[in-house]
Amino acid sequence: MERVRRIGAYLQVQDGDGCRHLLRVSSVQAVSDTDLMHNETFITAAGKTIRVPQALDEILPLISPGERYSAEDKPEPWPF
Repeated sequence: MERVRRIGAYLQVQDGDGCRHLLRVSSVQAVSDTDLMHNETFITAAGKTIRVPQALDEILPLISPGERYSAEDKPEPWPF
């Protein structure tokens, strides 16, 4: 189930409680995994952190669709 979608210059985000948030893409400050299973993501925007039950790799292309990063690319794992 997609909990984040792009609407023009905004992201519509639905958190784990079902509350919806509309964030300007340029206000996103950080995006990070919540656990080792990589099935939930924290999105921090305008000083507020939202827990989203969707994988980070599915959300990143929505934040910066013109960038070279792609969810299909397999980046080298971090050494830690």
